[in-house]
Amino acid sequence: MKKYYITTPIYYPSGNWHIGHCYTTVICDALARFHKLLGEEVFFLTGTDEHGQKIEKEAKKRGITPLEFIEPLVGELKDMWRLLDVGYDRFIRTTDEDHVACVQKIYQKLYDSGDIYKSEYSGYYCTPCEAFWTETQLKGGRCPDCGREVLLPSFEVCPPHPEAL
Repeated sequence: MKKYYITTPIYYPSGNWHIGHCYTTVICDALARFHKLLGEEVFFLTGTDEHGQKIEKEAKKRGITPLEFIEPLVGELKDMWRLLDVGYDRFIRTTDEDHVACVQKIYQKLYDSGDIYKSEYSGYYCTPCEAFWTETQLKGGRCPDCGREVLLPSFEVCPPHPEAL
C-alpha cells in the first residue's frame, strides 16, 4: 500500500489563532482525505512548537510559567480543529516527553559525530524574527527583515537549554 505523510507547520502558540492557521490545516486535511480516498495509508500530523523567547516573555509578563501560558492556547487550537472537523492522526507538542527524548537522542548523535559542536557566536538577535545578524547586516542598527530593535544577547537573555549542553 502506498504511504502518504503530510504535516502542517508546527504552530507557535504566542497569541491568538487566526485564519492562516485554519487555511493551512484545512488544506492539509483535504489532502489527507483525498489520499485516503485513493486507498493510500495516510498519516496527518499537526501540533505546536512550545519553546522560544516569545512564549517565555509573554508568560513572564503575566506572572505564570510558559506551560501555564500555552495550555489554554493549545486547548483553543484543538477545539478549533474539532469545530472545523479536521481529522489529524497525531497532535504533537514539542513539550511531549517522547518528542523531547527523540530530539535529545538526535542532538546527541549529531554531537557525538562532530556534526554539531559547542562554540561561541557573537551577533545581534531579533526576537520577533528569531534571527541572528552581524553588525554589517543590520540596517541602521535594526533588523534588516522587520526593522525592529535587535539585542546583543548574553546568557541572561538567551541561556542555552541545560539538557542541550
